[in-house]
Amino acid sequence: MNNYIIGYLTGINYNNSKSILEKIAIKYGIGLKEILPEQLFQFTDKYLPDKNDTNFIFSMSDCPDCEEADYLIDYLDYAPEMQSKFPPLGRDRLQILISILEEMVIKTKCSKLVISLTDSGYIYSYKVIKFAEISKTLFLDFELNQGAPDTLYEIIC
Repeated sequence: MNNYIIGYLTGINYNNSKSILEKIAIKYGIGLKEILPEQLFQFTDKYLPDKNDTNFIFSMSDCPDCEEADYLIDYLDYAPEMQSKFPPLGRDRLQILISILEEMVIKTKCSKLVISLTDSGYIYSYKVIKFAEISKTLFLDFELNQGAPDTLYEIIC
């Protein structure tokens, strides 16, 4: 299956937020591409970005030249000798994703992050959480689902 990470930051307080986000993507060696609101697949009207707010709408991938986040949100453990820039343990890769999301929120000083984490592109549940709960919630959801939880998270900052 293909794993997808799409979402947006809203209420960004920096004029140079795109530059900040590019630096984060380079630091972690991931792809972070700006996309159109129409590409927020399966986001209901309630979770679409407000056009009157400052938004950065994105897809995130394992590397700059790919579309999927197959390794980043795959929760399976791989053989230690596997050749990848990501660690072999699913829990360690999830921690990297959480670190990326936290850094995006903190450095852009956004008011909200809305993100879907799916292994098929389909969203089956919705959760509203506080920024302080992001790590605990994602680890719990990934553990319960043994992989991407097919959930849209509205993270209030």
